Amino acid sequence: MTGLNKAWHLFRDEVKYLLGGRVPLAAILIGLPLAFTLLFGMVYHDNVVNTISMVVHDEDQSSMSRQLIQMYADSERFNIVAYADSEEEMEHSINSGQAKVALGIPKDFSRDAKLGRGADLLLMVNSANNMFANAAMTASQEIARTYTVAIGQKMLESAGLLPQQAMDSVYPIRLGVRILGNPTNGYTPFMLSGLMMNGLQIGIMLTIAPLLITELLRRRYDWNYAAWLHLAVRWIPYWLLAMAGYLISLFVAIHCFAVPMAGSWLDAAALGGAFCFFVCGVLLLFSACSPTQVLSFQAPMLYIMPGLLYSGLSWPSFDMSEYAAIFGALMPMTYGGDTLRDILLMGYAPSLTANCGKMILGGLLCGLLAWGIFVLRRHFSWKKVGDPT
Repeated sequence: MTGLNKAWHLFRDEVKYLLGGRVPLAAILIGLPLAFTLLFGMVYHDNVVNTISMVVHDEDQSSMSRQLIQMYADSERFNIVAYADSEEEMEHSINSGQAKVALGIPKDFSRDAKLGRGADLLLMVNSANNMFANAAMTASQEIARTYTVAIGQKMLESAGLLPQQAMDSVYPIRLGVRILGNPTNGYTPFMLSGLMMNGLQIGIMLTIAPLLITELLRRRYDWNYAAWLHLAVRWIPYWLLAMAGYLISLFVAIHCFAVPMAGSWLDAAALGGAFCFFVCGVLLLFSACSPTQVLSFQAPMLYIMPGLLYSGLSWPSFDMSEYAAIFGALMPMTYGGDTLRDILLMGYAPSLTANCGKMILGGLLCGLLAWGIFVLRRHFSWKKVGDPT
């Protein structure tokens, strides 16, 4: 049998293996990233944290304090669920879980504001979940600033200034904000593409991880099938199906969950191809090193699962410790997650070429190591049953 025939034989058998069975492995490769996209897309469907439960303690009981409370009630961010009679009751409402945020308005609030003495407000926040705390503090600062400007403008107008003059006096410096990439600050554009890629690498792991160790233990093919053929040919169907899963899931994220596609599909496809290549290479290395099929699944989990944390997807890599950055540099998600997000939201990724090159190089290095280990283990396993030569 010629080398080309052997390669075709290996490729055909692997395709049959992936497409056969009650639950084809191909369904995992395509379905898992799609499932991650759908599940997490529904979780982040609202994009921002709204209707945060709030309790209010108003000691002032003035028209100004009621106006401030109404601004909180009108905001989508807050949902006033109760009114407290004391600061202790405010704290109890938060500790009991009745509310996530409490607003305290002190006595003489309106008098101090009118006399220009400065009036203090108390915002009490449950920061056990930073999502609530950050959203509540940001929204409260915006409300307080708007309220302060409105009060100041009215005071200056009562002193004889025209409305525009009063506004310019009380708010002389205005900050113009232009948010690029993710104007709504939504979680779906921020996180969904990275979570989809995490599902993709888990799907690759569940299918390709036992490939080489299974061949070492069961010896489906004789010695005439060179070791390099197993690595050069048998992984190709996995890569093709992984790419199909990647592109389908990306299409769903864009068209079903409104993740913007500001960049090029060609750039996104090139990134996905390099990412799948790197992940396949790493998992073939784990497969070549594993003593059993069970460990070929378990060992990569210790490598893949922390990848989401160390990739820079949720916490910026430039602010990580030196050791965390080194560990993150070994993971495909570090080069894929942030780069795909840049393509989707910004329209371009400055590091696209460099990161694709690093992933291809990483996949080649892992593949070469896997080939060397596979050759040695295959040689010694054959010697146990007789020298194949």
